[in-house]
Amino acid sequence: MDNKSNEVNDKNYNVSYKKIILIFGITLAIILALAILFYVNISKDTSKVIKGSVKYIGDDYIILTDKDSDDEYLIDMDDMDFDDKCEVGDELSLTIDKIKNNKDPIEAEAKNVKIIEKAKKEEIVIEEEKPTNEVSTNSSDSDKVNGGISNNVIDNNVSGNNEVSSNRNYANNSYSANSVGTEEDVVSYFNAVSTDIDRSSSNKSLSASAKSGFVNIVDFLFYGGSIKGKTFNELSTSAKLKTLRLGVAIDKKIDNSFPGYKASLSSKYQNVKSLAVSKYLDKTAEICSKNEDACQSAKEGLADLKNNFSITWSFIKDISGVGLSKLKTWYEVWRTS
Repeated sequence: MDNKSNEVNDKNYNVSYKKIILIFGITLAIILALAILFYVNISKDTSKVIKGSVKYIGDDYIILTDKDSDDEYLIDMDDMDFDDKCEVGDELSLTIDKIKNNKDPIEAEAKNVKIIEKAKKEEIVIEEEKPTNEVSTNSSDSDKVNGGISNNVIDNNVSGNNEVSSNRNYANNSYSANSVGTEEDVVSYFNAVSTDIDRSSSNKSLSASAKSGFVNIVDFLFYGGSIKGKTFNELSTSAKLKTLRLGVAIDKKIDNSFPGYKASLSSKYQNVKSLAVSKYLDKTAEICSKNEDACQSAKEGLADLKNNFSITWSFIKDISGVGLSKLKTWYEVWRTS
C-alpha cells in the first residue's frame, strides 16, 4: 500500500512540476513578445522635417524654435551631419528623429541639416532685462499690515527648533533699526513664518503674523527691506540661495492658506515665485561661471525647485522682461541641475 501511495504522490508531483514549468514558460514567452513589440514600436521611423530659427547655441548643442508649432527643440551638435557654422537667428531645415516629447525643450537627433537663410545681424534684437526697483520709496503694504510701522526690521524670538509661540504676532513685536542678528537668525525667521502659516488655520493671531511675515519677506528679498538688521545683499551666497528657495515655498503656502490675500496687496507682491526664481538663476549662473564651490549646491537647490514647485523651462521662458542672452545663461545652469 505504501509503495502504491508513494507512486501516486510521485506522479502528482511530476504533473504539478510540469504545470509550473509550463506556466513559467508561457509567462516568459508573453513577456518576451511584449518586449519585442515595445522595441519595434519605439524603433519605428518617427522622423519629420521641420524648419526653425536658432535661438541659443551652447558648447555642444543648439536650441531652435519650429516656425510652424513654436515648439523648441534641443539638438546635440555631435549628432548633426553638418559642417557649416550656424549662428543665432539662422533659419534651418532639418530632419529630426528619436524625438523625446516629454522633455522641455524637446530633445531630438537631427540629420540633413541645411541653412535656409542666414541671420540678418541688424534684425537680431537681444532684449535686456527690465530693471527692478530694489527699494520702495513710498508707503508699502508692509506698513498697512504692521499697523503703520514703516521700519520692517524684525526682532523676533525664534527657538533653535523653529517652534513659534502661539501668541506671537509680528505686528506687535519690537522693531529696532539697531537690532542686528546673524544670517542664521534671518533664515530662522523665514522658517518661523512658514511654521505660522502651517498653524494659522486654527489660530487667528498666527494668521495675522503669517501675513505680516510674508510681506516682510518679500520686501527683504526684492525691495531693500531688512530682517534682523540685515539686507539680502549682506547675506552670504549660500544664505541668499536658501532664503530665495524658502521664499518660493512660503509664497506657495500663502496662496494655499490665504486664497485671494495677495490680491489685496500691491502688484509687487503678486509674482514672488517668478522674482525669486529669476534671482536664484542669476545668482547660480554667476557663481557657476566663476567655478565657485557653491555651484554644485546651487544646482542641487535648483533641482529641488524644479521637482517641488513646477519650475519648468516653459515657466522660466515666460518670466517677464527676460531677453535671449539671459535666457541662454539661465538654460546652461537649468539643464545641468
